[in-house]
Amino acid sequence: MIGVLATMFGQGLLHGFGPDHCLAIGSLASRGGLRRALSVSLRFGVGHTLVLAVCAVAAAAAGVAIPERWERALEMLGGLSLLALGVWTILDVRAVSTHDHGDGVAHAHFFDDGHGVTPPRDEARVAGSLSTVAGAVFGLSGVRALVLLLPATAQRSPLVLLASVLLFGGGVVISMLAVGWLAQGLGARARKVETALRLTVGVASMAVGAWWVVSRL
Repeated sequence: MIGVLATMFGQGLLHGFGPDHCLAIGSLASRGGLRRALSVSLRFGVGHTLVLAVCAVAAAAAGVAIPERWERALEMLGGLSLLALGVWTILDVRAVSTHDHGDGVAHAHFFDDGHGVTPPRDEARVAGSLSTVAGAVFGLSGVRALVLLLPATAQRSPLVLLASVLLFGGGVVISMLAVGWLAQGLGARARKVETALRLTVGVASMAVGAWWVVSRL
């Protein structure tokens, strides 16, 4: 039993370090202080876990087989979400990096909350909400894979089933926090580094998102 639960936790950690999840968190957490980075990473992980837990437990308990075509459609939705995050990141970099006051000079605007440079509260709130929604969308695309991953022991016992899914989700949350911490740490080294990092993440997110959609047509 312990081995089953430990395996599910480890699978959750690996799942969270997938390139799509890392790019999504990189888009959301690379700008701002550590507090914001951890907040959006946690929201992404929680949104991801809640959707996975509810859908996977319901499907496994009811013995419902999720069609592969549904999984493909949901993965396309995840790809579109990643593509949108990439576009949002690039537009946000442009909006934050240069702002013209009418004097012909471009000014950079940053805000310090004592834990590093952070955006205004409204922008941070938008990023937080966006991360929760993105996490939920990515969770939908992984439901079928998680149900197939669940061992027979878990599917026979409701308690083991729930514990397995929650531990899987816990692994995802921890890995998301680690990615958010790393993204913020790299960006905080220098403003030019942060801008280059965010542009790279934005372009990569668009490329991977587009490839994901096309490959599942």
